[in-house]
Amino acid sequence: MVHDPKLIKELEEKAFTVRKNCITIFESSRAGHVGGTMSIVELITAFYFHHLRYDPKNPDWEGRDRLILSKAHCCEALYAAFAEIGWIKKEQLKTYYHLHSPLQGHADRWATPGIEFSGGSLGEGLSHALGVAMAMSIEKPVYEIPAAHPTYKYPPKYRVYCILGDGECHEGQVWEAVMAASTYKVDNLTAIVDYNKYCIDGPVNVVIGLEPFVERWRSFGWWVTEINGHDLGQICDALDLVDNLYGDGKPKCIIAHTVKGMGVPYWEARHLHRGVGPSVEEGLKEAKAKYFK
Repeated sequence: MVHDPKLIKELEEKAFTVRKNCITIFESSRAGHVGGTMSIVELITAFYFHHLRYDPKNPDWEGRDRLILSKAHCCEALYAAFAEIGWIKKEQLKTYYHLHSPLQGHADRWATPGIEFSGGSLGEGLSHALGVAMAMSIEKPVYEIPAAHPTYKYPPKYRVYCILGDGECHEGQVWEAVMAASTYKVDNLTAIVDYNKYCIDGPVNVVIGLEPFVERWRSFGWWVTEINGHDLGQICDALDLVDNLYGDGKPKCIIAHTVKGMGVPYWEARHLHRGVGPSVEEGLKEAKAKYFK
């Protein structure tokens, strides 16, 4: 479906606010994973301010959709969104990386309300998301399927989404989960790859080639589409589409083409992974002029 331009405009304004909150986090700590955090802002915005089913007053509501951030070092984007939802207080954004803060350097389910997965080592999130998705399928069904419609599948109790980094897809465990998901026909699972083309060691496809990326996922039995990961209209359309395909027996993959450090030219030009010292300071000067006029 094509979404209302008014909705997309509202989401774009929200994404601006989320980016602004990310800058507050980076400024307070003078460090952070600026590149991969800024590249997923629109994805996080589309999920938490339009697509996901959750309870703003109860982050552990049983019927919620689950969003697993496998690239857990980019949790700053989650914290920035959670401050708008109300799961954390805005003033807590300035405590990132600080002693006793609930905002850890990597996502920690036991420290921060709303976090679904405690991550650190890359490559593990999709396996976790697969387990969560499979757990739903072995629970007692909420509905009985009418005998007259044996092929019909009622909507799932919840949906599971997993955001991965492209460099993370160098990990073998990712592909083990990919194979298992298609083998068991886990069609309430959607992977979203933040394809910003750079990892900590350099260009992703120079370090270890991923291309032909779309065909690789399809060869493992996944349904795949590509989008501009900064276009909120394309993001929302793709998320609605994969939900409507539920029942086809295939896990889904959305490859989102993004820009590392999006929104701050200094970081974009350097494909910056983690900002410390001069690299974060120069970017912050640009960011503050843009987001805090």
